[in-house]
Amino acid sequence: MKKIFYLLIVLSLFLVACGEKKSDSTTIESKIVTVAQGAKPKSLDPHMYNSIPDLLVSRQFYNTLFSREKDGTIVPELAESYEYKNDKELDIVLKKGVKFHDGSELTADDVIFSFQVMKDKPGASIMIEEIDKVEKVNDYEVKILLKNSSSPLLFNLAHPLTSIINKKYVEAGNDLNIAPMGTGAFKLTAYNDGEKIEMEAFQDYFEGAPKIQKLIMRSIPEDTSRLAALETGEIDIATGLAPINTQTVEANDKLELISEPTTATEYIGLNVEKAPFNNKEFRQALNYAIDKKSIIDSIFLGRGKVAKSIVNPSVFGYYDGLEEYPYNPEKAKELIEKSGVKDTSFSLYVNDSPVRLQVAQIIQANLKDVGIDMKIETLEWGTYLQKTGEGDYQAFLGGWISGTSDADIVLYPLLDSKSIGLSGNRARYSNPEFDKEVEMARVVLSPEERKEHYKNAQIIAQEDSPLIVLYNKNENIGINKRIIGFEYDATTMHKFKNLDVK
Repeated sequence: MKKIFYLLIVLSLFLVACGEKKSDSTTIESKIVTVAQGAKPKSLDPHMYNSIPDLLVSRQFYNTLFSREKDGTIVPELAESYEYKNDKELDIVLKKGVKFHDGSELTADDVIFSFQVMKDKPGASIMIEEIDKVEKVNDYEVKILLKNSSSPLLFNLAHPLTSIINKKYVEAGNDLNIAPMGTGAFKLTAYNDGEKIEMEAFQDYFEGAPKIQKLIMRSIPEDTSRLAALETGEIDIATGLAPINTQTVEANDKLELISEPTTATEYIGLNVEKAPFNNKEFRQALNYAIDKKSIIDSIFLGRGKVAKSIVNPSVFGYYDGLEEYPYNPEKAKELIEKSGVKDTSFSLYVNDSPVRLQVAQIIQANLKDVGIDMKIETLEWGTYLQKTGEGDYQAFLGGWISGTSDADIVLYPLLDSKSIGLSGNRARYSNPEFDKEVEMARVVLSPEERKEHYKNAQIIAQEDSPLIVLYNKNENIGINKRIIGFEYDATTMHKFKNLDVK
């Protein structure tokens, strides 16, 4: 009888153990979240490119000295506190006990080294241009000395492009392009050539370990493939969904659609150093020739607005008084005639986004109606960035996110002559009057004075038309309803540290 009793106990314990193992396995499996976007990042170095496919991934590994709240206010992140001693001197005290993924502690040396590295990187250098030097006060305090007063400084130090990196890790020869290592909520476990970037929760994260165990970031360029992966459960979150696919997501009771405005503006960049765009009347003609409203209605299903300025309406410094260029093909023809341009044909570079290709095709048809022959050339994302940055193009279709929600990060990189090239001014536009207004807005500290300078700059840019501003579209994201804790960021550089699963 005792033997039978003991046998039952052992059997019960075995069954309980098996049940517990199964439960744990299910929990671990359910704590893996996969996110897909439409382009592979060219680099995971946070200082390299002001590009959403890059920064959406890299910001999961890193932190900045400050962060921007949803209402636009700036609060300390890696910083514990800060104080302006005067308009050219900022003291920052760092949080103690912040760990890098290798277990080492963040110190002032890492911050100083990060700023030194940023100066030589195309994306970050423009963000810290007004910084003269960064000095060490002690292991947990630095002093930032400015060349001039800088009203957007704290906003820039909250941008992922100014992420803080580990000095010893980089000096040891590690390549941040493919092997990021920061203080962020997740740490890299597999790069996989950037197609499928795997990371795990950083248990010593200073804001508290993420609730999920693993985050996977995938690149699925084809819109229909990304949607299909979402529907089958292969991925949990799909960013940048094509507008036509939003209806499919809304009709699926297992999925949720987020369709919200962004801080971005889509535009055509014109190389003003090359014909035919070295002629202002010809550039202006394109504004009248393109039916922007039809693009919003037919491709974006009304989820967007016609843009009047390269500065998004939700961004500080936007000037609402600009008059919109109406769709007027006859006026476009008049300006083309007035311009004297004989060879009106040109090539438009488009990255490998199906939606942008559709937009380009409408633009192509619009321009044909006014006698302009536009050829569309589709390029892989990395090639697209490189060629446009080097000026090896006539025109390109692109977009620009205000990652700080301040007009400075739009107007200075995109159109100031000091930013020509990979720093952002791919139009290679140079106008001293424009530069003066934008650079004054960087120095004056009064918000009203800044707005006045930004207003003047936007009036000049609209008249000169180095960029043909098109529309402000919504960001469309599909999410499996088992995922909770997603926090939408209008810059579209979302943080995933608070994700969880039901």
